Amino acid sequence: MRRKTILSRFATLALATLACLLVAALAPLLLSKRATDEPFTGYAVMASPRDMHVVSSTIRLSSAPDLTLSRGTLYADGNASAGTPISRFVLDAPLLHLNASGLPEGASGMENVLFDGVAPLLVDQLTAMGFDSLTVRQGTLHISGADGTLETITDIQAEITGRRKGQVIAKGSFTYRGQRLAFEGTLAPGTDPATHQRWPLKLALKGELLEGSFDGQLNVASDLQLAGQVELTSPSLRRVARWFGVPVSATDGLNAISLKGQASWARRALAVEDARIVVDGNEAAGALVLNVAGERPLLDATLAFHALDLTPYANAARSQSFLFDRQTATWSLFDMSLPIARHIDADLRISAPKVTIHGYGLGRGAATVAVRSGKLVADIAELDLFGGRMSAQVITDANEIVPRYALRGRLENFEAGPAAAALFGSAVVAGRSSLTLDVEGTGQTPTELLRRLSGKAAMTMPEGGRVSVDAKALRAVPKAGQGAGWGALAKGQTSVEPIELKAIIRAGVLWTEPVRVRSGALGIGASGHVDLAGRTLDLTLAAKPSVPTDRALTAADLAGAEAVTVRGSWQEPFVRGRDEGEADAAQ
Repeated sequence: MRRKTILSRFATLALATLACLLVAALAPLLLSKRATDEPFTGYAVMASPRDMHVVSSTIRLSSAPDLTLSRGTLYADGNASAGTPISRFVLDAPLLHLNASGLPEGASGMENVLFDGVAPLLVDQLTAMGFDSLTVRQGTLHISGADGTLETITDIQAEITGRRKGQVIAKGSFTYRGQRLAFEGTLAPGTDPATHQRWPLKLALKGELLEGSFDGQLNVASDLQLAGQVELTSPSLRRVARWFGVPVSATDGLNAISLKGQASWARRALAVEDARIVVDGNEAAGALVLNVAGERPLLDATLAFHALDLTPYANAARSQSFLFDRQTATWSLFDMSLPIARHIDADLRISAPKVTIHGYGLGRGAATVAVRSGKLVADIAELDLFGGRMSAQVITDANEIVPRYALRGRLENFEAGPAAAALFGSAVVAGRSSLTLDVEGTGQTPTELLRRLSGKAAMTMPEGGRVSVDAKALRAVPKAGQGAGWGALAKGQTSVEPIELKAIIRAGVLWTEPVRVRSGALGIGASGHVDLAGRTLDLTLAAKPSVPTDRALTAADLAGAEAVTVRGSWQEPFVRGRDEGEADAAQ
């Protein structure tokens, strides 16, 4: 059997709970016709052969929904032949099958195929007096989907009361995928010809990982339909995902969740309007639709968050090895492959007036996310970042052995100082800037991705800015060099006029085109490359006084400039003066 997803299994669980109530509602139909006598086979509760019947052939309890009974034993706790009143009937070890794919072929409306006869005195007692309760013991329910999948609900224990003016009350429990769930519900089959196919339904479900309630109507006209108020809560969405077979690591994030709204279920699609969702403390309002009719479940949602903290989801991206969490805080080992994209499809529209991550406020954000067959396309319409506004498109493909990513975006009018500090550990450049990126790469983690990153980048500072290098100190750098560290170059800053920087990225190394800027009458040049993954650099810096100020600088304007080379870790590089015979910088 091919692997099923968390959402289709969750729909199966909902159908399973509903099926338990349907058994309760349809049980009296099972008892209302006659069937042949069967041999007595011995039970813990003794009953005469005339007060018991063994089900040995399939019985259709209902065509809509398609519910059948394959085996079980029906008996009473009284003695019909002796005239003892019967207050309880028992359906012991029933095997039921629910076809969740729709109506059986050739069936229409409510239809019951039952036995030719049951012990007459037992039926007479039932017909004349009704019953106080019906007990279902150790039941089993198989649920089959349109795609051929099969789920099994076991150990169904239920107490059903059916004498309150046609209203059926059921209470009990069942086991699904190793988790015990208790349920309690009320179902009132319709008697009004105008509404007899719409049954009022109240249902409550409670387990260690999931609690829920429903208050609305069940429509059995042609296929199973539900409409009403729904509420679901769980202490851990991550544990629920693992319960349904999705391999999610055991890190922080994806914990407490609650969902409340006006829900409707029809043709294997669940829609929730006026929804209120809270997950990991992030509260949102909107609407969502879950459709499990296709090959892969599709989640369509529009959610407006009051505020969105991305920290739990960044923590949830820890890389896994054979489904075991590596328990590392190193960001370079976080898994970026988004394995859940292989299990579901989605169309999401998300917005928030404030977005934060690890305590850093990003301001307003809005994005659309589309997931199809393991390929994710995220369009970020706007995101306040470093005081500027970002728009971007991110594409990931998790179907390949090594996931592939692409990023095309622009960050406008942002503060370069905080951005540089986040990337390099210090504000090597400051000022209002704009940045464009068009890159792609492959990898399981950010470090792997950086090592295989390729593309191009461009940065402009139209109003100028500051660089954390004392250009006047270049003359003091000895030819023989010095120990590790920026030394005198880091003891001051240099204000520069407008900058335009272009670079290409190959295998995680950023290669800059020669940069020439002015600081007053001082000309400054730079060229070289930066290893983004290795966090190293190899640059040549040059400075020359009395350069032209009425036009853009050329390579000839910086000929004969004082120059130094900067190589090694970008935190503590080795700086030395240019040796005689070395090529001029920024040519």
